[in-house]
Order: sequence, then C-alpha cells, then structure tokens
Amino acid sequence: MNGKVVVGYDGSDMAKAALGKAIDLAKAGDDGEVTIVCGQDRPPHWVTYRGPAVEMNAYLEQLDKEIIEGLEEASKVVADAGVKAATTCTREHPVDLMIRIADEVGAEAIVVGAKGSGSGHDVVLGSTTMKILHHSDVPVVVVPYAE
Repeated sequence: MNGKVVVGYDGSDMAKAALGKAIDLAKAGDDGEVTIVCGQDRPPHWVTYRGPAVEMNAYLEQLDKEIIEGLEEASKVVADAGVKAATTCTREHPVDLMIRIADEVGAEAIVVGAKGSGSGHDVVLGSTTMKILHHSDVPVVVVPYAE
C-alpha cells in the first residue's frame, strides 16, 4: 500500500472529518501523502443574490481568499500529523477534479464526507459524494455524518 490519498475539501465539518480519515489511511501506507482538493464549478455567468450592496467580483475574491485559507489550514493539519500534504483548487467540478487528481498521483483511495456544505441535511449522501461513487475507478471512502 502506497498511502497516497485524495480528499475532497470544502471546509465543512464533514470535510474536516474526511481529512482525518485521509490522514489515517496515508499513515498506513509506505509513502503516505494526502492531496487535498477543492473544485469550484462556477459557470461563466455564475449568479447569486447576496444583497444590493455586494458586488459580485468582490464576493468571488473573498470566496477565493477563504478557500485558500481553508486549504492552508487543512494542509497544516496533515503536516502536523506527520504526513506529506499537497493541495489543488481549480474551477473544475469537484468530482472531475478528484478523479483526475487521484489518477495523476496514483492514489489508492478518494476520501469524501457523506455530505458537504450544500443544503439538504436530510439527505443521506450529498450529490458530490453520490457522483464520485458512480464515476470513480479508485476505491472511495465515505465518512459518515456525525452530529
């Protein structure tokens, strides 16, 4: 076992739990490494309502800043656990990104939380988790929701 693991990360509590599981799996390998990925599938004319005083570019810049800070924090958690860490964040759909990166790094597993930061708390599995389960050739570890 090489210990190379890809983990989907969006800063949610579930993503943090998935990160912990990814660290455990990486430690079990000979050359453990956790690659933390964040895919942001934003259509070109991405629109959301944040109130009349918020300018979209400023909102997106703040979102990018928060994502970078979250990835840096996650990377530090991995490094503090004694495991090599790498991060990547693109404008790809999270499922496409996780599958591509898992292939590129030769990951033995993709780790995801049962649900991300989206709505639908009564849903058993989130949409990203369902899609990754259906499309990945790499084994997927789903960390269950814990309150």
